Amino acid sequence: RGDREAYRRQELRNFQLFDAPHVAIITTDESLGEYGAIDCGGYVANFLLAAQANGVATVAQASLAMYPEVLREQLGIGADRRVVCAISFGYADTAHPANSYRTSRADLDAAVRWID
Repeated sequence: RGDREAYRRQELRNFQLFDAPHVAIITTDESLGEYGAIDCGGYVANFLLAAQANGVATVAQASLAMYPEVLREQLGIGADRRVVCAISFGYADTAHPANSYRTSRADLDAAVRWID
């Protein structure tokens, strides 16, 4: 924490797919707009859960979607597709320090407004 140079190095690891052997590029039909992106969110959530249930580590990566033109050129993704995100996946290196980092979560009442 607080080390901007280390943060930048870690941020750039997104573009090395965190050394994962596989990546899924998640796209939607451009004409669906935000609705397609929301559908992709459900798909991504289920992909992550299914992978974890089978012992496969995943990293959902919105950062790759910031460069859709590169993905289009390299992977032949048409302009009719909106690049939503990527999912890097493989078996985790449990000895890597990044895999021991944990963030805190807000209490449910801080994130949800209950209405009777």
